[in-house]
Amino acid sequence: MKLPALEKATRNAVLTALAPRDAIDIALYGRFLAEIPDSPNVDGAIQSGHAFTVHEAEATDDFYAAADDAKIDRKNNALDFLDAADDAGAGMTGYQSLISGTFYRHAVLDRHTLRSNLRAAGMGEADAEVAAEAAEAEFVDAFVNAFPQAKKNSTASTGSLPVLVLAFEGSRPFNYAGAFQRPIDETDGPAGEKAVRVLMGHHRFVRGKRDDITEGRVLTYDPVMHAVLEELGISDVDSVRDLVR
Repeated sequence: MKLPALEKATRNAVLTALAPRDAIDIALYGRFLAEIPDSPNVDGAIQSGHAFTVHEAEATDDFYAAADDAKIDRKNNALDFLDAADDAGAGMTGYQSLISGTFYRHAVLDRHTLRSNLRAAGMGEADAEVAAEAAEAEFVDAFVNAFPQAKKNSTASTGSLPVLVLAFEGSRPFNYAGAFQRPIDETDGPAGEKAVRVLMGHHRFVRGKRDDITEGRVLTYDPVMHAVLEELGISDVDSVRDLVR
């Protein structure tokens, strides 16, 4: 059955509510409304890659069991007759695979596309620049500080801070995942220090062959990595805000 077309007022209200000028996340991540065929699509300004460990990693299977404690209590007190047949409680066991390590994570923010999205939505040049700069700062802050919420209470992973963040600009996107195509050997110690040396060495090597990449800015929360950067002659910034200029 073919659905009727949206009324003009409803269509305009939907497009207004999802306009990049009023929803900065749409200007950043894009929009596609299949229900409104003639609506203008918005290409996302952000590219994100899946994180992977820079060394060999081994998954750990965490066994768990869950039971309906209230039902058990009712049964122990001869009150289980209160349980309806279709709601007799539940219990389960299973395994959850966990992994820990030093991860490489990559993202690109296309500053030109972000500003184009804002201007195309009717925002003036000056206002688009202000909104874009604010969005860039928020995105970088989220990239550094945000953590997935799943299993946060049973793993406490949200307490971690990045070993190192490298932010730079280029005429096109660059991904340094290839710097870790050979897993880092942890025989002599944790992978973090070696990973920093590999990443910064790779960045310096690429910059030596291209003139369309900036030197960039580096942030670390680890005193050991700070010492490594000093050894390499690299100055790190003091805060997330300093990564965006």
